[in-house]
Amino acid sequence: MAATSLEGSYDGLAPFIYPAVNKSLQTYYRVFGDLKSTITPLIVIHGGPGFPHNYLLNFSILTHTKSIPVIFYDQIGSGLSTHLPETASTPELWNEEIFFEQLRQLLSHLAIEKKYDILGHSWGGMLGSAFAATKPSGLRRLILSNSAASKALSIANRLKCRKKLPQDIQDVLNKAEETGNWRSKEVGVMMNEFAARYVCTVSPVPEDMKESERLYVEDTTVATAMGDDNDGNPFECTGFFKKWSMEGRAKDIAVSTLVINGIDEFASGDAVKPFLDEIADVRLVTLEGTTHNPHIERKEEYMRVVGDFLINQ
Repeated sequence: MAATSLEGSYDGLAPFIYPAVNKSLQTYYRVFGDLKSTITPLIVIHGGPGFPHNYLLNFSILTHTKSIPVIFYDQIGSGLSTHLPETASTPELWNEEIFFEQLRQLLSHLAIEKKYDILGHSWGGMLGSAFAATKPSGLRRLILSNSAASKALSIANRLKCRKKLPQDIQDVLNKAEETGNWRSKEVGVMMNEFAARYVCTVSPVPEDMKESERLYVEDTTVATAMGDDNDGNPFECTGFFKKWSMEGRAKDIAVSTLVINGIDEFASGDAVKPFLDEIADVRLVTLEGTTHNPHIERKEEYMRVVGDFLINQ
């Protein structure tokens, strides 16, 4: 699958001031469409943490089909935004607030802070839900795509998926768990098979996804500091993620919310139940035949659901 065309878009660097970091920071962003349009702009928050925006670029179709201005950006420490490898040993820096403040400052820089929608994918939806729970004044609608309501629920689903793998693959992963060696070539091959079944079923891997993967592996500071990369083990977490949850907090989300998930993935089933139980105005769409990246696997149907939610209500 070819990389998404960037024709008609523009990019830039927005200043980001965060006193806890004693250096100049910048947020990379890319915009499709006209931010001065009367149509509410959509800001897209990528996953990871640390997995840059590129794999989500096909959301630009919403600009072409619905005239929705769409903004992508790289979270601090990721992609083309400022990296902070020196903070790998200071996990206390990496909490929700640094990401909230980056988003607030980007919204102000783009002059859209008075009216905007958010779509977060995976970790991006987890972050987006926490941000929405602070009741930001300009937020109109929220989309949580393939996002679990807690890291514990996400990992529980990962373990369920793992148990569905062929026994020979399970044996390799079980051995990695026993030895603590998750970085061997053999484990890498098996985790690629896991991803092909439960992360993105499209083959070959789309170019946009490959670019995000390339940029992610160059600097895993954010994932490591936040406890998402526990010595390479994707079935455990530590630190920030060990405790992260929206259970009991999702009730503070006051905007109309769309939850989207797949069948066999990290945010399926009970993983989104707290969102459905606690958010007053919420609806769920589960796309049959999809996993963790339905915007790639069933792009046309997915974009129709998203576009209708944003435009036709």
